[in-house]
Amino acid sequence: MQKSNPCALCNSSDFRVIYQRERWKYRLCLNCFLVSIHPKPSPDELVRIYQTYLPDQPEEIAGWERMMRVVIAKSANLIETGVRTGKRKLLDVGSGYGFFLKEMKSRGWQVEGIEVSETGRQYTQEKWVIQVYSEPLEDIDLPDNYFDAITLFYLIEHVHDPLALLTEVKRILKPDGLILLRWPHTTPIIRILGPLARKLDLYHTPYHLYDFSPGTIKRALLGSGFNEVRTCIGGYTQPPKRLARWTSRVFGQLGEALYFLSRGRILFPGISKTTIAYKIGEIENHDPK
Repeated sequence: MQKSNPCALCNSSDFRVIYQRERWKYRLCLNCFLVSIHPKPSPDELVRIYQTYLPDQPEEIAGWERMMRVVIAKSANLIETGVRTGKRKLLDVGSGYGFFLKEMKSRGWQVEGIEVSETGRQYTQEKWVIQVYSEPLEDIDLPDNYFDAITLFYLIEHVHDPLALLTEVKRILKPDGLILLRWPHTTPIIRILGPLARKLDLYHTPYHLYDFSPGTIKRALLGSGFNEVRTCIGGYTQPPKRLARWTSRVFGQLGEALYFLSRGRILFPGISKTTIAYKIGEIENHDPK
């Protein structure tokens, strides 16, 4: 057991190290079970390393779009069926190359993005003619109650302070606005693989600062002022390498089947998931008359 630097989610100081790669340790909080890296890279260091995070070669960019195609389509459908505010203004935080923004723009949404990587930001602006901010969300003075939906694809595990980010998302969402998060669920695989996990580096050390579970992602959202938290499988990625693509498809389809057959009670561990929630606020009665 290790005591130092309180948990970002519950403020506990009781941890157990479950994985180490070089000087980086991933610690399990023994109170809320959030997994976090120690020591954390500084916010400035994170911005620096993400300048080279996205590849800039056309074939790699095209592969990235293919990899996310199923997840993008399912996420777009979740938003369109779940939005309650009656408007269509969306912000994608960590928008990458803008593939999700392009999809929502084609469906008639007014869209904006945030991407600290110059490669992704320029690609989105030049290819899709979409406004993309270059600074982290916390540094942009966006107005209160402005967006109908905000999305974060594979971002929450990368940010220095997840609760501060979620609180800022809540501020700029309209009352009853929708948040959608796509996030990896890696720790169950690390536990199964044991020593082999160090060779595969599934946490993408030190890029992943946290590893959430359905329980910890719900706790983070509820504690940040959201309600009606619902987690589903939400599709699967299609990586370029054949073995990885086959593995993702098999386990993704298995996860979707178990989720459907159990009526949402079984969330297959170890595969990425999608969570939606709503901002608490003055809510109109949405029951049909």
